[in-house]
Amino acid sequence: MAPVGRRVAKRAARLIAIAIAMAVGLIVLGPAAPAGAHAFLSDSNPADGAVLTSAPADLRLQFSESVVLEATRIDIVDSLGRHHSPTALHLVRSGPADSTEEPAQVIADLPRLGQSAYRVSWQTLSSDDLHRTSGLLVFGINQPVKAAGFVEPKPRAEEAALRWLLFLGLAAAIGAQLTSWLYRRVDGDANGRARRRCQRLSASGAALAALVAVGLLVDQLVGSGSSVGRLLLQSYGARWMLREVGLILLVAVAIRGIHSPAAASVVRRLLVWVGVACACIGSALLGHAGSGRDFAPTRALADASHLAAAAAWSGLLITAVLIVVPALRNGSGGAASSRAVLRGFRVPAAACVSVMIVTGIYLASGLVGSVDAALFTFYGRTLLLKLGVVAVIAVLGLVNTRPLHSRRFSISRRTVLAEAGLAMVVLALAAVLTSGQPAREPQFVAARTLATVGIVDSGVADLQESLAIRPNQPGRNVVVVEVFNTRRPEPAPVRRVLVSIVGLDSRQTAPVAAAKLADGRWSVAANLDSPGRTQIRVTVQRVGLPDATHAYPWVVGGGPTPLPATLSNAPLAGPLAVTAGILAALLAMAWAAAFWRWRRRRPHHIGGTGRDGQAPEHIARRDVAQAGIRS
Repeated sequence: MAPVGRRVAKRAARLIAIAIAMAVGLIVLGPAAPAGAHAFLSDSNPADGAVLTSAPADLRLQFSESVVLEATRIDIVDSLGRHHSPTALHLVRSGPADSTEEPAQVIADLPRLGQSAYRVSWQTLSSDDLHRTSGLLVFGINQPVKAAGFVEPKPRAEEAALRWLLFLGLAAAIGAQLTSWLYRRVDGDANGRARRRCQRLSASGAALAALVAVGLLVDQLVGSGSSVGRLLLQSYGARWMLREVGLILLVAVAIRGIHSPAAASVVRRLLVWVGVACACIGSALLGHAGSGRDFAPTRALADASHLAAAAAWSGLLITAVLIVVPALRNGSGGAASSRAVLRGFRVPAAACVSVMIVTGIYLASGLVGSVDAALFTFYGRTLLLKLGVVAVIAVLGLVNTRPLHSRRFSISRRTVLAEAGLAMVVLALAAVLTSGQPAREPQFVAARTLATVGIVDSGVADLQESLAIRPNQPGRNVVVVEVFNTRRPEPAPVRRVLVSIVGLDSRQTAPVAAAKLADGRWSVAANLDSPGRTQIRVTVQRVGLPDATHAYPWVVGGGPTPLPATLSNAPLAGPLAVTAGILAALLAMAWAAAFWRWRRRRPHHIGGTGRDGQAPEHIARRDVAQAGIRS
């Protein structure tokens, strides 16, 4: 390896060693909460496939997180093709009124419905990230029906296209900056023309991404029904502004580089890093990993690192096709520098691929629920296709690497074009994935009760109470209350126990008297409408004493019935997270071993000079010239 390549490898290896060490710490030590984003339909009343004996007064859609009521559309069609529209829509959040991450329920007041089969199609937006979601359900009134089953919303073509252009611009901005840095490492200030072209490409890419980000915001605003001011004042606006500031910063730095390609101040390099960090972190916070009530900083950082690595890797290939490879046909000086730059691509490209693999597996743990979800959903199949394209690019990269680093330099422009073209396909597939709904639908994951408690107890006045509900699923349940008096003798016997349910909409059912069993236990049948958080209010009445009332927080289990497993519907979150941690540790050791080996082979310098008493810069330029002569 030439001294220039060694110095490039040295700096890159140090940076990657630090990055991999941080990734290992974040993944292994950090929490592995599932990603939030898209609002899933967790339950409905009437349920899909339900047959009712009388017309319901309203339709209730229970979502995993809050949605935008103004963007919610519900269309009801009967068996004769007649459309029935809800008379009113209400949004009931389980958390604070301004919360966008807690579960919520959309209540649609229905007109009078007669005997028929009804097909309900709905669509809405997640309040937290403005991702679209939609679905279908069927119910009948005194008429048998077949459930609609699982319906996966597909990403919109225009949204995916805008995201692809944004990723493409970001890749060009980052890749061109990295190529410009490699040119400077190779020949100092001798080849300002190539660096100026790199800066132009970087400025154009960052400007394209910034403009497309505005277009994407407008596209989401049109569907949300919100005003620009209202949206930007929310957390979504802060995340969007972070990305936009990063892109604008990259534009400014690149324009400065066009006019002064020889200037390479520490401040300028720092601004590039800050711009990349803001753009990638902002994009991550706007995506699947950066929103939802289960938000985890480790997942957002992993998403930002994944995007930065993918953009740098794709950007290097794009810059190679547009700038570096064409420069091989120019004069000997420019050709020799471009050869050295192509050779220098190896270390940063390998580093990017390492980060992409580790972070990709870790992110998949929160985006793919099971093997069946990966194989039988649009999102899962798109992800598998993306992995296949990346594997093809890796093979092409190996085909190009050996001739590049052999004594007799050679390169096939067709294979480089193929690599760059497939890299753009990868960015397009990434845009489709970020526009779609993750493959975490409950229907593809083995049933797990949502209930976090099986029994609760509390002291109320001078009483000790305990509460249990069986089977703790939506529908008919049995509530068992045990009441013990802690005072002896008892001041008064328990005359009656009343039980009522407080729903998600804060409405309380009428108190129902429980039947007395043996040993201080009381039992009553109760209807639990939907899975999720609720309250059970228990009132104990005694002769001559005030009523003792207490509201018990409760979590109802259940949700959509999982589909029968084809290959496996076992949850993948844990195994994938562990795999990512192990792989990160192995890659960190491999990079450390490679760096140690390179350090041992590196020629020793005395007094800041290299071979033949020449300074390292002279060695670099001499090696570039020799590379031109050899080729």
